[in-house]
Amino acid sequence: MVGEFKSEWDKSYKNKDNYIFYPHEEIIRFISKYIRKRVGLDEFIDQCEINESTKVLDFGCGIGRHMRLLYEFGLNARGFDLSSEAITVAKNNFSSLGMDEVSKKLDVANITNLPYESGEFDFMLSHGVIDSMPIEVAQKGFLELYRTLKKGGYIFFDVIGVDDPSLSNTREDSKYRIVTESHEQGTVQSYFDLDIVHNLLGKMFEVVEFYNIKKYCKLQKTLASRYYVIAKKI
Repeated sequence: MVGEFKSEWDKSYKNKDNYIFYPHEEIIRFISKYIRKRVGLDEFIDQCEINESTKVLDFGCGIGRHMRLLYEFGLNARGFDLSSEAITVAKNNFSSLGMDEVSKKLDVANITNLPYESGEFDFMLSHGVIDSMPIEVAQKGFLELYRTLKKGGYIFFDVIGVDDPSLSNTREDSKYRIVTESHEQGTVQSYFDLDIVHNLLGKMFEVVEFYNIKKYCKLQKTLASRYYVIAKKI
């Protein structure tokens, strides 16, 4: 199933389903707590030893909203996405902003076969990526993320929980579904709980934080549930 959904994601980006320009608040929280905290317009407090060789990977970067955030924080970052359409849009956007140096750090790549050196990155982050692929693909992808992350490096990611009501649209024994709604139509949505996350990380990572955020809409009576994970490479 590896790469099977590339055309669906290209179509989704052509439809502008995922044109998100502002960073996710939990990504900001992770960066501020573990990498670099912003305390002024151009003033930061490093949370660990940061130098020019310190590198951050934004995996599944989409059109680059978190790449721009990392750039604003003065961090050396690379980003990749499965969708060539997303990367094209991201490069064009950064070039139009006079940020060609960021454009050059964006790659079209599959998470199961990354074009990076072993131990190249100190930190990794993503939002809404790992649950947008079959779980078996995510497992293979984490072998590559493990390979390219330095020992002691941190990774942040989030996944949709098995208690999210949208899971009820699948078979009772299933933990994923093909999206039938117009938004991201034809792509895959996987669901996770603590056991699935631990199986994903295996003995490669130590879980540092694992928390759940639920949002309930009283008017529509709908619940959204996501799990946020911060782990350290052993």
